[in-house]
Amino acid sequence: GRSCRPWGGPNACIIAAHDALTGAELWRRRTIPAPGEPGDETWGDVPFEERQHVGSWMVPSYDPDLQTIYIGTSVTSPAPKFMLGGTDKAHLYHNSTLALEVETGEIKWYYQHLNDHWDLDHPFERMLVDTRVSPNPAEVSWINPRLEPGEVRKVMTGIPGKTGVVYTLDRETGEFLWATPTSYQNVISNIDGATGAVTENPETVFTEVEQEVLVCPSWAGGRDWEAGTYSPLTNTMYFPLRNTCSRVRATSNFQTQQARALAEGGPGGLDIYSLAARHQLVPGTDNLGTVRAVSVETGETRWIYEQRAGTMSLVATGGGLVFGGDSNGRFRAFDDESGEVLWEINLGAPVSGYPISYAVNGRQYVAVNTGSGSNSLTPELRPSSGSNLFVFALPSRD
Repeated sequence: GRSCRPWGGPNACIIAAHDALTGAELWRRRTIPAPGEPGDETWGDVPFEERQHVGSWMVPSYDPDLQTIYIGTSVTSPAPKFMLGGTDKAHLYHNSTLALEVETGEIKWYYQHLNDHWDLDHPFERMLVDTRVSPNPAEVSWINPRLEPGEVRKVMTGIPGKTGVVYTLDRETGEFLWATPTSYQNVISNIDGATGAVTENPETVFTEVEQEVLVCPSWAGGRDWEAGTYSPLTNTMYFPLRNTCSRVRATSNFQTQQARALAEGGPGGLDIYSLAARHQLVPGTDNLGTVRAVSVETGETRWIYEQRAGTMSLVATGGGLVFGGDSNGRFRAFDDESGEVLWEINLGAPVSGYPISYAVNGRQYVAVNTGSGSNSLTPELRPSSGSNLFVFALPSRD
């Protein structure tokens, strides 16, 4: 998959397969349907050349038994749908999961997670797990009423988008099984358990130029590109999350006094999306970052860790640990069962890389890199921006 800027047009928004030995292109799948193709009608009267920016900018997942690739997509340009043919249009295949036949790139099934007006992309990793499925109604917001608790399914699960909502689907058929929020959000008001159809909160949907709404989370998430992880030891997934909201304005003029005041001192405006915003913490909390452990079987929160600084990518190990860093330079090892912090070190700069664990000659190592990061919501935290690679090792058995 790839990202695609609006000036590239709809043919720039593709997923392609290449021969691993020669690099020859074997197939390509556009993420925006052309006239006459399935999904064309979901764009209404918008001309094909004006259908833009449905990117697939994160890594896919692959099931070799089902010969299926699972990949997610992003928002359109512009993001407010009243600017793009109407708020009643689905604009496929934005903010969707696409299940693709590996040999041909044909779409086996798709599921749209959100009709996105706010740049809340859904391109992040999909976790493929064979598991019992028994969502707990006390903790899970939306459940398929046909689901038999305890049945074993091949599922695709995780938090695929910035909303912070966990979605669990049958990865053979795309059937919706259950979904639940993990961080505060106000853009989804309901998901029909029987069909999986998502209803957006009408109070947050733009209907005119220069309209301003409070949206939670902001376009920084919820969750963002930072990796979650899964442990088969606990059948639990672990995610770095943020407690954010934003005042968002639908505008194509970023020089107005209102737009400039809104974006001052923050992430500013995204002209390709026709959005200006000022980000803030979720009202009622001073903590930006969390790590949340969620049971793949039940949807229950196993544990949650909260702190002032934003949390970054995670990796689980066979030794019962979850390693992860934060935007203030701390790198930690959590107990995967309890969330207790067992070890911590200050690396001096945001831990912006993806941690990995590996072994050489029977000795285990953990590696991670640091670099730049945003602390606009935690201005008192001022780590450096040094780009370094750190490698840690367990003591030798010799």
